[in-house]
Amino acid sequence: MADSATAPACAARALIEELTKIVGAQHVLTDEADYGPRLIDNRSRLHGRVDCAVRPANTSQTAAVMRAAKALGALVFTQGGNTSNVGGATPVSSNAEAPRLLLLTDRMRAVEVIDTINDTVLVQAGCPLSELREAAALKGRLFPVSLAAEGTCTVGGILATNAGGVHVLSYGNTREQCLGIEVVLEDGRILDMLRGLRKDNTGYDLKDLFIGSEGTLGIITRAVMKLRPAPTDTLVCLMMLPASSALAPSFSALSSAFAESLTAFEVMHRDTVVHVSRVWPEVTQSIDLSHPWYALAEISVADAKNVVARQALLEETLAELFERNQIADALLAQSERQKSELWRVRESIPEAHKKTGGNVKHDISVPRSSLVAFVEETNALLKALFPWIQPSVFGHFGDGNLHYNMGVCEGSDPRLCFLNEERIHEVVYEQIARFRGSVAAEHGVGRFKHDLLACVKTPAEYALLRAVKTAFDPQGRLNPGAVVDALPAS
Repeated sequence: MADSATAPACAARALIEELTKIVGAQHVLTDEADYGPRLIDNRSRLHGRVDCAVRPANTSQTAAVMRAAKALGALVFTQGGNTSNVGGATPVSSNAEAPRLLLLTDRMRAVEVIDTINDTVLVQAGCPLSELREAAALKGRLFPVSLAAEGTCTVGGILATNAGGVHVLSYGNTREQCLGIEVVLEDGRILDMLRGLRKDNTGYDLKDLFIGSEGTLGIITRAVMKLRPAPTDTLVCLMMLPASSALAPSFSALSSAFAESLTAFEVMHRDTVVHVSRVWPEVTQSIDLSHPWYALAEISVADAKNVVARQALLEETLAELFERNQIADALLAQSERQKSELWRVRESIPEAHKKTGGNVKHDISVPRSSLVAFVEETNALLKALFPWIQPSVFGHFGDGNLHYNMGVCEGSDPRLCFLNEERIHEVVYEQIARFRGSVAAEHGVGRFKHDLLACVKTPAEYALLRAVKTAFDPQGRLNPGAVVDALPAS
């Protein structure tokens, strides 16, 4: 019998042998050089460890992998594009005894069927989001989830995190795009819910449990996602605002004029645009950087015959806002290139901050009507505590979700924000509780916000979350340490 020191090593070797039988030796990675970057989270704050990585080719292989993992008591961490900002897919666990398996979905990447009558697509979980969007576009359809990481993040990943993005305002989160899902459970059973129905009132909607579960309840392998008719054109404008108090009136004016055709309304504090200008001056060369706030709006036009009329309405709305001193200026894109240039300003913000020292991040949401009050009050509280602090605020005003991040003023030591990270979090999350908001609006809970969940959920909510985890993963082997733990054994 193996002693306590050699038992984990024996279990790991047995796991590798079983996985090799299932997927072939070339798809079981045992050298860390082959999967090392996968052990580090997207923000380089966590470094995990596994005994091997496995690359199943389909659902049946995934099911066989899960049966082997269960038999040997292995912890399973599933990864798509590894773009989580909350350490959601990093293989970190306090369990040092159990073998650890990193399950990669990159071989399951096919867009299987596009149904233009039902306006749906059957797609595998490892398909990059950009490839799904391109495949839909070739059929004259739109898959509306759009993220800065869409070239890397995967369909399974955006489902597992219920990702949002810039078009939630009109189309909703990923949850709203999903009509059916296929999941492999912790014991290897396959849960096939790939019906693609828009109406199905046959009891509990099990698929919704797995959307947003971050790999803690099962492994998503395929999904049926909604498609929409592709707009024939879009109108894009960048508004320069004199104060945060102009955000709500500007949004309301465009929303009243264009209703659901207003597909994005992204806001950016001046300091975020300045960071972009420091890293990529060419991106902001057409923008006056003296304004305190900016708003990027996109209007989708369904019929090409209406483009001129829609543009005239947009110009009229902007003129009215200017007359009421609610915008100071505006840039209206006149070509596809100019549209891309304006969107690049918004999409470059996270990487620009990364290159200029980073910041303390918060992915929060509050009711749209409270958003400005939250920002102004919380900024003032933090500035009173830390005179060197520089708020970096940008995000999706239309759905109340902001990336409310804290860096340092130019000339200050960038380490200050990280040295005071805990206190900054305390202030922000206390304010979120006061405004009845969320501490995880679109990035999920992962590991970074695991301990916050019990603080922001009522005791009844939290108990039920843990009960769900226990029902689907009684031994706590699926992505342990993320979201919520299973109930302890009685």
